[in-house]
Amino acid sequence: MFASTTSRPGSRLRVRSALASGVFALALFLAVSGVRPAMAQSDNTVRVTIQRATTALPLVVADKKGFFTKNNVAVKWSVSQVQISDSIATLGRQFDVTMGTQPAVIAAVGQGVPIVVITGGGLDTKKVQTSDIVASKASGVTSFKQLKGKTVGTLTLTGNIHYALLNVLHKEGVDIKSIRWVSGTVPQLPDLLKAGRVDAIEEIEPFATSAASAGGVSLGDPFRSVGDRAYIGIWLAQRQWADDHKDLVLRFNTALSEASAWIVQNHDEAKQILSSYTGLKGPVLDRVPIPEFHFSTTAADLASEQHRDLGTWIEILKKTSDFPPVKLGDMMPSWAK
Repeated sequence: MFASTTSRPGSRLRVRSALASGVFALALFLAVSGVRPAMAQSDNTVRVTIQRATTALPLVVADKKGFFTKNNVAVKWSVSQVQISDSIATLGRQFDVTMGTQPAVIAAVGQGVPIVVITGGGLDTKKVQTSDIVASKASGVTSFKQLKGKTVGTLTLTGNIHYALLNVLHKEGVDIKSIRWVSGTVPQLPDLLKAGRVDAIEEIEPFATSAASAGGVSLGDPFRSVGDRAYIGIWLAQRQWADDHKDLVLRFNTALSEASAWIVQNHDEAKQILSSYTGLKGPVLDRVPIPEFHFSTTAADLASEQHRDLGTWIEILKKTSDFPPVKLGDMMPSWAK
């Protein structure tokens, strides 16, 4: 199943953006602050929910290879059964930490939801690119500028890939209100492109490469509009929990950092671990790129990395949507200075 927008062209993006941010943030607020506190955990326990994505690989490696144990962290993790933006609603209830994206956390914090970034994670770089915008040959589109007035398939209207593309279009002078957006899942979007239901798709690897190899036209990685090094994944926690667990958070981050270094040195085994929780196998597993990672192991590094990254995304959202304004300090633990 997929859903498409039906609003008038002149208001399509802003109406959907307002609904997405308002309804999503309200649901989060009720979920995070409207429930009784979860049962107490031991001082070194962290409950985590992850996505079936390469950006979660360091956490699974840290668990399987003993890096959490080495850093006196007891992690209980499970694979999320909901989209990454919806998993934020579990914070303070079933889980202490979850994966997230910058637009989603900015939207939540803008509505007063107490969520903070505790570390970065996966990176999209010139060396390892993780996404692409792929057009169909039939559309005649060969550049971002030619997406004006077209129909584009998106993974989610609150994701960082989507807003990275909006940033590209804004820089190219494209009227983003002229574009019709159709939502679909990661494996579904190439089928929509092949069937002619959309003119182009926002896609992650390895599905982006597969779509291009099957006759699509690669327009380029939208994250290059953000910079040569852009976070594609961040890790989030409820503000009070993060404020109260500084040492635990930094030990958790250190284990993730050590796991990412192990991944670089043990590529083949890392691919097998990736397969264990994603289900990827065969040629698809072989083609999927493992991104570079950066995890903040000190308060100073967290402040430096995320002030810069979140500041960039706040500016992108200001230019491309109607998300409410937020302050950087509201998205960081009180000790991240």
